[in-house]
Amino acid sequence: MATLLSSISSRHRAWSFALLWLLVLTILNVQSGGDFRSTILFAIPVAVVSWNDWWLGFLFAALSVLAARFGGAMPEPGSPSPLWLDGMVAFIKLSIDAAVVNAWGRRHRRRSAPRQEPEDLPRQGGH
Repeated sequence: MATLLSSISSRHRAWSFALLWLLVLTILNVQSGGDFRSTILFAIPVAVVSWNDWWLGFLFAALSVLAARFGGAMPEPGSPSPLWLDGMVAFIKLSIDAAVVNAWGRRHRRRSAPRQEPEDLPRQGGH
């Protein structure tokens, strides 16, 4: 998974893939009456964009909740809680996903970065 996420290195490629994913998922949900309700389906675009940018991860967490709502995947059938509460819980779950994936991405980038040798200390006295 880390290899796949790190291969989408460009921010523009990541958010364009994520937007396309959400658009297709929303269309599928509209066509099927909200059959694609799994949180993991909405977490994939969040993970892709948050690998390199935590801010975009939170933005896509909100966009995923909106896509679920307008696609008919939210609220769950028979859910007694109000829609705003279901949306908030979904946003919190997706935001946690964004934070975890971003931390994982930072750790992965730090480990794969070439180690730099310490430079010589500057000489004092001008000699």
